Amino acid sequence: MSSNAVTPGKLNYTTLPIFFIQRGDKPARFLKEILKQAELTNGKENVYLLADTQFEFSAQFNCIDIAKYLPATQRFDALYQHHSTNPVFFEKSCFDRWFIINALAKDLGIDYFFHADCDVLLAADIAPVYKKLLTGGYQGSVMFFERDGDSVTSGHSSFWSAGLLDAFCDFVCRKYADKAAFDIIKTQTLAGKFLGNRNVSDMILLDVFRTEIKPIVLNLLTLEDEGATFDFNANVSYNGHHYHYVINRAFGIKQIKRKNGNLMVNVAGDGRSIKFYTFHFQGFLTKALIPLYVNAATPGKLFANYVAGILTLYGCKTLLLKNKVRDRVKGVFKNK
Repeated sequence: MSSNAVTPGKLNYTTLPIFFIQRGDKPARFLKEILKQAELTNGKENVYLLADTQFEFSAQFNCIDIAKYLPATQRFDALYQHHSTNPVFFEKSCFDRWFIINALAKDLGIDYFFHADCDVLLAADIAPVYKKLLTGGYQGSVMFFERDGDSVTSGHSSFWSAGLLDAFCDFVCRKYADKAAFDIIKTQTLAGKFLGNRNVSDMILLDVFRTEIKPIVLNLLTLEDEGATFDFNANVSYNGHHYHYVINRAFGIKQIKRKNGNLMVNVAGDGRSIKFYTFHFQGFLTKALIPLYVNAATPGKLFANYVAGILTLYGCKTLLLKNKVRDRVKGVFKNK
């Protein structure tokens, strides 16, 4: 696999390396558009795709072959226990990414980086937030919100210092190796302590890490107080801190509007517009909407993106309907 901007011992970034990680030979839907948008808003030199497979579009981007870092997951392989309704590969890969990036960071001498899932659209330059983290002495950031003693934490859009990530990887291994400690996590998960998330996932371990170790991290959702924020989930009106946001009824996500080069969402009930640094297009149907919100050089391209998104959305809805009808028919014949 080609590696366009990597030289031994370092990356050629100017501000902050931004990592998207993709496993397997089937790229996430609209990954190409996600990467283009990240380059447009944050600089091509700062954006990296970490992958173990060469894609047809790989040559367009800064790619790092992670094959040499896969052995870093072996430490956790012997400890992992699957307690999830998701497939083993999916759940384990969510953990593995942190071990892979940790090994990469050590190998390339990276002190700080930003990680984004492949369905996260970077709508703005995140350098000001990085500066805030450095000046505030933060070890990194996460997204979390709490309710009546329960909480959930996510790293789908997160800043990490090398030390914070290394500590998290060690913490995960210790928890899985300690039967009594892991049994507590399983019990708490099944009881709904993590705001209803009942799969033991990296999100759960990240929440336990945050509440037990208490690292110095910024909750990105609180940036809302400063007139800009990061998106926890585009499908949800409440964004985890104070505000509920207006929902686009046609699409079922936050009602995103373009204003002065930014993507904004109105606060429900008072009309104020809040700038969003990212949008998290989680879910099969929601991912189809990504092309609607990427920047375009011309009005014609903007229109073409919109059409592509709408056609993909209704194509996905048709597929889901066909599968639903098929399953019902199978159920009828099975019960006869």
